[in-house]
Amino acid sequence: MTATTTRASTARSGRERGRSRDSLAAWLRRPRPPLAPPRWLAVLATAAGAIALAVVPLVNPSYINLTLTLVMIWTIVGLGLNLLVGFGGQVSLGHSAFFAIGAYAVAVGGAAGLPHPATLAGAAVVPFVVGYLVGLPALRLHGLQLGLVTLAMAMATPAAIRALEPLTQGSRGIAIDGSPPAWVPLAHDQWVYYLALALATVAYVVTRRLARGRLGRSFVAVRDAEVVAETLGVDVWHTKTRLFAASAAYAGVAGGLYAMLLEFIGPENFSLTLSISFVTLIVVGGLATVPGAVLGALFVQYVPTLTSSISPAATGAAYGVVLILFAFFVPFGLVGLARAALGRIVARLPGARGT
Repeated sequence: MTATTTRASTARSGRERGRSRDSLAAWLRRPRPPLAPPRWLAVLATAAGAIALAVVPLVNPSYINLTLTLVMIWTIVGLGLNLLVGFGGQVSLGHSAFFAIGAYAVAVGGAAGLPHPATLAGAAVVPFVVGYLVGLPALRLHGLQLGLVTLAMAMATPAAIRALEPLTQGSRGIAIDGSPPAWVPLAHDQWVYYLALALATVAYVVTRRLARGRLGRSFVAVRDAEVVAETLGVDVWHTKTRLFAASAAYAGVAGGLYAMLLEFIGPENFSLTLSISFVTLIVVGGLATVPGAVLGALFVQYVPTLTSSISPAATGAAYGVVLILFAFFVPFGLVGLARAALGRIVARLPGARGT
């Protein structure tokens, strides 16, 4: 009788543990609505964040400004890539190619004597045109096929940079003057920080409006059901191509800021690992979410720094493990976890809320 009771108790505890695991997995996978804070909290948080971001480069050493600038650069890439992958449903593993085009547009334009605003404009326009031309044939493909084409772009980028040696100086690399104009009383790291902050803010606002507006709805319609979207009047072909080109422009601007920040670039800066980190950024941050680009950028910047202190190979292993865990257990990324943790608290706060 005692043995039977023990076996029954063991089986019961095993079932309870299984239910607990299932309930946790279901909780992690559950979709949640965006946070809706009261207006006073939204205004207060926005004002406090703006003041903090404006003051940070003036009171911190240059190495902290450098890492924060990189976070904003990764944020710009993540915003564009999330538009393409999260909202548009198109797979891209080759955004490091557009990132490199933007970086070399700034480098070559600077060497020709163009001012920073002009070189950054070129860093947006040139990748946009290239992305549009690449998108014309590539977006006839879907899923894995499109992913393989863009992966080939990422793999070929360092070799292409070396092959274009008269323009890019090949393996020797190319120097960039990222110093501010004479009339701007800022150090180099502060100047690039404020440029990145301004462009990241514009990219965030534009992406947010696109995601919530008519264009965003057309992107999602094309992602979820192309045939239905076409019957409703959406030009699927042009929507896909323009989205791919716009995403490339985001990456190009980020690449231009990257070149200005480092002041020296070469083929080794644009390896396949960079493209993998971009994909990790949007998956970890949260697909089809605008704030996810910020959270993913923080992850991409700071987690590899921690893991590399353990082992040089730990960064790649960390990316692989995190991608698997988030794909299986946390499909809505860090944004989904933040919504789960803060949703009830924010909902209980008093005050009028926006529509």
